[in-house]
Amino acid sequence: MKIPWSKRKKALIIVDAQSGFLNNRNRAVIKRIKILIKKTNYDFYVESVFHAEKGSLWEKQTGWILPKDKNFKTVDELLKAFSNKSSLHIEKATKSAFKGMPELHKQLQKRDIKEIHIVGLDANDCVLATAYEAFDLSYFTYVIEECTESSSSKKIKQAGLEVLRHVNLTNNSCVEDIKFLEL
Repeated sequence: MKIPWSKRKKALIIVDAQSGFLNNRNRAVIKRIKILIKKTNYDFYVESVFHAEKGSLWEKQTGWILPKDKNFKTVDELLKAFSNKSSLHIEKATKSAFKGMPELHKQLQKRDIKEIHIVGLDANDCVLATAYEAFDLSYFTYVIEECTESSSSKKIKQAGLEVLRHVNLTNNSCVEDIKFLEL
């Protein structure tokens, strides 16, 4: 896994790494994210969790709900991995972490963050939306492919990553002349 490592101040955004999105096929992503957190040092950490309640647009248009219950949190092993680091928690009922907490942009600016790395679920959905919004807000943006999954299928994950690669928003499609950490 190669991680873009410029001299800019960086934040890691962990998107929807909660048990409601995990299954036997994609569960290994948690170990890879944990390794990333352990072997790198970001200036700031953001973790977002998603919910879709009964009667919401999510249920009406997609037939899907994920209520606020005991599983409405980032999985414990990741929470522990960055528990002693500067972090922000976001609860959202939307795709992008930035829409879930509109003041996130101000929080990042306050810390002089210029680059964002994004990990979590789903590559084709909330990770994609967060990446596009981060880029639109003028952050150097990289989705770390090896630390990103889909809750539905490998094919959908690959489709999401392919879109992100096409616009050079992943660690494996970086065209910028910077150093990389090899993990």
